[in-house]
Amino acid sequence: MGFKPINSKNITLPKDSRLFCQTYEKADSINGVQVIKQNTFADDYGGWFKETIRFDENGYTLVLKELGINFKPVQANTSFLAPHTERFWHIHPEQNEIWTTNGTLLLGLIDYRTGSKTYGKKMKIVLSQEKLVYIPSGIAHGFINPSSTPVTLNYFTDKYFVATDETQECRIDPKNISFDFVKPELM
Repeated sequence: MGFKPINSKNITLPKDSRLFCQTYEKADSINGVQVIKQNTFADDYGGWFKETIRFDENGYTLVLKELGINFKPVQANTSFLAPHTERFWHIHPEQNEIWTTNGTLLLGLIDYRTGSKTYGKKMKIVLSQEKLVYIPSGIAHGFINPSSTPVTLNYFTDKYFVATDETQECRIDPKNISFDFVKPELM
């Protein structure tokens, strides 16, 4: 999704104003990243329910197993994100993740896996409550909570968090890698 300038014979805008049309082309994707639609069910009180993850008898995530990905979570985490939170860039050398949320996050991904056919490719995902995203190890990721309300991010990992120099939570200096492509595009 993006925006392109257009001209219209039927519309006259104020001087120096431009008219844009939203585009709906399918975004390029990074090899191995999966964005999966989830069933979300509304209730009579304005809330909703979704089944976040279903596991097989061996603990593997069924929706990914159907895609040929053997992902077996060992830890579930929750981050409470204040309005307008920006968190960039981090990467996991060996850890794979599934992310899901109760709101909307603008998620940015960059492939830094050695030898990957999509090495260096950038991808933006609008992660909403109806989706989950699988992020393979070696993909740098960060996000923006664009709303004026808090958002909860739930994520599942196949490595345990450790608060030592053996951690899988590695940061990349944002001065070296721009995250402008993740921000809202026009308005």
